[in-house]
Amino acid sequence: MKKTLLLLIAVFLGFQAAKSQTGKSQVVMVNATANANGTIGLKWPAENWSGTFDIYRRTLGTASWGNALTSLVGTANTWTDNATKKGESYEYLLVKTSGGSTSSLGYIWAGNLVPETPSLGGIILLLDSAYLKSLATEISALQKQLKEEGWVVSTLSAGRKESAQTVRNRIIAEYNRRNSAVKTLMIIGRVPVPYSGNYLAATGQVYPPDGHPDHAGAWPADGYYGDMDGVWTDASVTNTAGQTRNHNKPGDGKFDPTKFPGTVELEVGRIDLFDMPAFSNNDTLLVRKYLRRNMLWRTNRLTTVERALIDDNFGSLNLTSTGFQNFSCMFPVDSIFENRDYISTMKSNAYLWSYGCGGGSNTSCSGIGTTSSFVADSMRNIFTMLAGSYFGDWDQQNNILRAPLCNSALTSAWGGIPKWYVHHMALGKNIGYGAKLSMNNVTDYWNGGFNMSDNKVHMALLGDPTLKMRHLAPVAKVNATSQNNLVKLNWSKALGKHDGYVVYRYDTAANTYFRVNKNFIIKDTFYNDSSNFNNGKNTYTARAIRLETTASGTWYNLGSGAFVNVNHLNTSRVVSAELRGISIHPNPGFAEMQVTLAAVADKGWKVSLTDLTGRTISEQEITPGNTSVKINTAGLSQGCYMLLVSHNGSYVAAEKWIKN
Repeated sequence: MKKTLLLLIAVFLGFQAAKSQTGKSQVVMVNATANANGTIGLKWPAENWSGTFDIYRRTLGTASWGNALTSLVGTANTWTDNATKKGESYEYLLVKTSGGSTSSLGYIWAGNLVPETPSLGGIILLLDSAYLKSLATEISALQKQLKEEGWVVSTLSAGRKESAQTVRNRIIAEYNRRNSAVKTLMIIGRVPVPYSGNYLAATGQVYPPDGHPDHAGAWPADGYYGDMDGVWTDASVTNTAGQTRNHNKPGDGKFDPTKFPGTVELEVGRIDLFDMPAFSNNDTLLVRKYLRRNMLWRTNRLTTVERALIDDNFGSLNLTSTGFQNFSCMFPVDSIFENRDYISTMKSNAYLWSYGCGGGSNTSCSGIGTTSSFVADSMRNIFTMLAGSYFGDWDQQNNILRAPLCNSALTSAWGGIPKWYVHHMALGKNIGYGAKLSMNNVTDYWNGGFNMSDNKVHMALLGDPTLKMRHLAPVAKVNATSQNNLVKLNWSKALGKHDGYVVYRYDTAANTYFRVNKNFIIKDTFYNDSSNFNNGKNTYTARAIRLETTASGTWYNLGSGAFVNVNHLNTSRVVSAELRGISIHPNPGFAEMQVTLAAVADKGWKVSLTDLTGRTISEQEITPGNTSVKINTAGLSQGCYMLLVSHNGSYVAAEKWIKN
């Protein structure tokens, strides 16, 4: 009998009475395998469970889980989704239940040969104006690298004494100018820190996220900069119960909302190492060092070991469920270590991910260490989450949550208060994707139920939001010439491990990539493009590609690639379909086009319809004996298109077609 998941919050009620459970016990630690036949297999630790495991599936980004696909006995620990194909990915939810009560949950975004993503969207670099000269070299290198990875970069700056509202208005203006194409915001430096909230245990209010009444008032709220249309008032809250820095009064520049007033549209991350004197460097030098480490990571020159460390010093609290949930999607279960000390272990051993929690202060986390621990020792760690009292309010001198960024880590977050979901990184998403998803989460994922902290304004990602779990080395240089109707390309060899290369034609106006070598990977460092009928200026890029395997399946990863412009002339374009004995009717047309050829006697013939950027809209094979092909064009926009006829990969005819 199928079960229906109407509202996840109803399923989660069983957690409320389970305060004594550890974080690990609240997670079904599920891995995924991409099978050769296109199916996706799920596996989780075996146990003698008296209830059931109910499995749900949805397309990533949709709101509903719908009906359970299956309900398995409690001793089961594997299941194969036979309805998937190569190139597809789905998000799965495993619900461990007994007697109508939920014991634990597992989420995973799993895929089988998930295609590469050459275009990553728009990003705003919001720069501390004090760095424009002192860090010009590092900023320029970052801008170039982001572009070559597939981002479209806008750059804004902000003075340290400007109001947060003025800065946000600047961001919104750029967002609107780009027609909402921007999806990510990277803040670099001491850009004004917005504060918001009415944290206090009183009627109509909520506890501070860490549960301490003396930590009441307004907290840092960088999500404010990512909310493009929410209403952030500064008129109603009077809260002076906590520290002076957290006081909130009408008209003081600190905002009223404790919960995000609207959907956070942008993936926000901040690299802000201001006021960290324990490290004996000013913030400019600390940020310079960070940006240089960042560049090493994203060009595959900074090595680590793909495993995770969890150091739980709270025992009965469920904070570490954030670590177990995310790490089980990234690594095999035997590569997640939960009995090793955070500081002493990572002084000499590399871990890609780490999670630590314990009683805290602004500069300490019990059982983990202090800010001074990060000064004294360099941790071999890239991504970390820490949780404990007080230090989630990160805008304080020598704050321990920011300390890892001054040392070796590239991102840090106060994870578990509430739960964070960054498991999508295991199939190639950047960490900002999970940060935004976690900020907006209300009932979509189990939020942990910790001090009503979900969807609250204190949530923040410290570090670069564009970083991925794996990066490939770049192609540093591409050359292109137009000769004999071809575009002849060659490029520098990318370092490190990869499967070969992909060549793209890039439309700078539309930010679209047309893959030239469609169904194969180039093994050499040269290629001739015979498919380009676009005379004039053309932009190309070549990028390394690799099929990656993680605990969530398989996906194609792209390195960055340099761009090259070429003035192209293809005289074969004047060979019309009519001269080849091929007719197109009607032309102009509307809902359908019929292409008629002479009798086709052999295989290898194809008819393709592309737009003027070279993007393929429709492609059909012509089987021997057929003389015509119909192409549905009802859904196309008005304008000019190109019909191409090819034989064994070589184009023999081209003709413009107009859609009315």
